[in-house]
Parts: sequence; structure tokens; C-alpha cells
Amino acid sequence: MKSIFKTLLLIALISATAVSAHAADSAGQAGAYLKMGVGARALGMGGAFTAVADDSTAAFWNPAGLARMQKSQASFMHASLTEDRDFNFFNYAHALTDKNGNSKGVLAFSYIHMGVDGIPETRESTNSPGMPATKADGTYTAGETVYIFSYFEDKETNTFASYARELAEGFYAGVNVKYLKHELFKNKADTFGLDLGLLYEYSDKITFGASLRDINETLEWNTASGAKDDVPLTATFGIAYKATDKLLVAADINKLEREDAKLFLGAEYAIQDNVSLRVGSRDGDLTLGASFGLDTWRFDYSYGDETLGDAHRISASKTF
Repeated sequence: MKSIFKTLLLIALISATAVSAHAADSAGQAGAYLKMGVGARALGMGGAFTAVADDSTAAFWNPAGLARMQKSQASFMHASLTEDRDFNFFNYAHALTDKNGNSKGVLAFSYIHMGVDGIPETRESTNSPGMPATKADGTYTAGETVYIFSYFEDKETNTFASYARELAEGFYAGVNVKYLKHELFKNKADTFGLDLGLLYEYSDKITFGASLRDINETLEWNTASGAKDDVPLTATFGIAYKATDKLLVAADINKLEREDAKLFLGAEYAIQDNVSLRVGSRDGDLTLGASFGLDTWRFDYSYGDETLGDAHRISASKTF
């Protein structure tokens, strides 16, 4: 098992090196919403979830963590963000067993939507170059307001399937197969991609995790220019420590290509079996969170102090 742990560390280092090496070849970046994270629980902990990864949202953070689930679970999240952005997440993770009840891994399906709706379509006038159209026929008349021809949405989606299983005692691996799509007015771009994850339970108290997200993802637009946008690769290495039965602390080192490595920190404290409080730091930005459980449901809230303004997220999960 120690050799497996060494392999996990080696893969994490190779992943981080790959991100740095790939950055020099990248012509552009896209899919910023893919770096925002999902699940109010994880976000309340500053996004330090790579080694925690013990619920269905692990499909995003580290798919290997799905294999630790003993029961099926569905998760939902909604966030109304600044700049009129809407962010929604839904997934379902199904625990697979054989006829004797032994685990055969976990299969999950997830969907992320990020969009800005109600964007007005304006056009350049046909009679005054450089001026906006003020009439439905496309002409410009001085003193009149700009004419709005329609409204459209800037929409980005990520649909992915995950599979994870335990390879050896305490050692888990997982993979995501993804389809990304970006729709803007009458144009669209799409691509397929991969995420890989590993997780190792070193002891009852310490867990290590590593993930490599957005592998080989380049959005190709259906425009005359054939423009392409590279989605930046992300490598993350994390550690989680169960300090007591009630206190969990975690840390992630997150390396996004073209950017310096970032440190995510988080803690979760269970006041009761069904009530928890969380605090974290997402590269210096404060995060807070809380949750309560009711039968097979868990409801989570998180607050984040972000560059574009405060972010509030609400999510729920149900275990089957």
C-alpha cells in the first residue's frame, strides 16, 4: 500500500508539471465557470474538497471519491451571481452492487449550466456606418434610442458521466467523460474532455487526493473563422485530516495553467449529527457555510467573498 501512496504522489507531481508545460502552448482560455466549483458544502470549505470527496459532488472535485459512497445520492445547487449570472448544478450518483451486495463501483451523471439571459441584440445601421440602428428596418435616425432586435442568452453547459471504484484497500480511482457546449447568439462551440482522480485513505484520520481536470478540451466554434478556445487544465493535490469525530480540516494546492498555484483551506465542525458549520479560505478569500439534515435530506448554504462580489449558494442532497 505504501507503493500505491508513492504512485499517487508521483501522479500529482506529474499532473502539476503537465499543467505548466501545457500553458506555453495554449492560445486562449475558456470555461471559467468550470473553476467555480459545485455544492455549497465544498464551497463553504473554500473548495478544499479533493481529499474529502465523500458525497455525490465528488464527481466534480475528484471523481475517485465517488467510490467511497455506500448509498446512491442526488445533489442540486443554484446560485444567482453578480453580473446577472445564473449557475445551476444537478447530479445523481448510483452505487453499483453485485447479487451478493458487494460494491462494483459508483456511476454518476452530472449537469452544470452557467448563463446570462436577456442580452439585447443591436445592429449597426445601414445608412450611417458606425452608428447603431434605431429602427426595425436597420436605419439610424439622430436623437432616437437604439433599437433592440431580440434578446439572447450566453449559455455554457457541462454534461458528464463518471465512474469510480476501489482498486485496492483504501485506494480509489475515478474518471469523468465530458461534453462541453457554449452557445452565444447564433453561434456555438463544443468539445469532449476528461477528468481523472485518485484518492488514498492513508489512515482513519488522514486522506490524500489528486485530480487532473479539463484534459484536452478545446472549444471549436462553428464560425467562418473556425476559432478555437482552449479550456485551461487544472491539477489539484489535497489532504484531509479528521482531527476529532466532529472536526474535519482540509487543504488543497490548486494549479491552473497560466496562473500561480493557489491554496484552498477549509474546516467543517459538526455541532450535532445533523447540523454543521464551515469556514474556509479560497486563495485568501473568506468562505463560510452551514448545513442541516432532515431524514435522508441535507441542505447546505455557503457564502463567498469573491472578486466580482459576494456569492451566496444554496444546495440540497438526498440519499437513497
